[in-house]
Amino acid sequence: MDDVKIYECFPTLVYEFKFEQAIAEQEQMITYVKDLDDKGGYKRNILHEDIIFSALSNYIIMLCEEIMDKYDYEYDSLEISNMWANILGYGSIHAPHTHSNNLLSGVWYLKASDISVPMQFLDPRAQSNVLVPRRKKNNWYNNSTINFDSVYGTGFIFPAWLEHWVPQMTVAGDERISVSWNVIAHGKYGDTHSLQNADF
Repeated sequence: MDDVKIYECFPTLVYEFKFEQAIAEQEQMITYVKDLDDKGGYKRNILHEDIIFSALSNYIIMLCEEIMDKYDYEYDSLEISNMWANILGYGSIHAPHTHSNNLLSGVWYLKASDISVPMQFLDPRAQSNVLVPRRKKNNWYNNSTINFDSVYGTGFIFPAWLEHWVPQMTVAGDERISVSWNVIAHGKYGDTHSLQNADF
């Protein structure tokens, strides 16, 4: 197929990054989110406003600005609309979902082990499973789910509309703590005079 051109039409991009901290700072974050969880989650969705998460929040905004520039989008500014922690233990599951009313979303692993379950992204193309030949082996081009391992210090940024979930935690004693967020762009949306445009 050397003389055949290949075009990746309508690709969905997921960005992986590393953000590691000193052990003392990691343990401080873990204690902080567990304390919030014990108190019923007060302030749990505005972690980006807490000083302990300021370095992570600033790094996220910088990465999202680079992503927006790669997409050639116009915008005035970016804002983290919310940030929260998820603590999953044995038997826990995070059902399939999207992050409505936002542009970009992400997850960063504050605590995970080699046996922690991965995050799975689901194929957003509604017609892709109309006819599926039997697979010789699974790969990125023939699969309807893509796994990304849960690894401490690793994060992912993806379109907020991309459906994802976390399968059930199956190993007793394993604990998976992630920090998730949403980002919105302030500026003009849609073409002028399209009757579908808006300013945010």
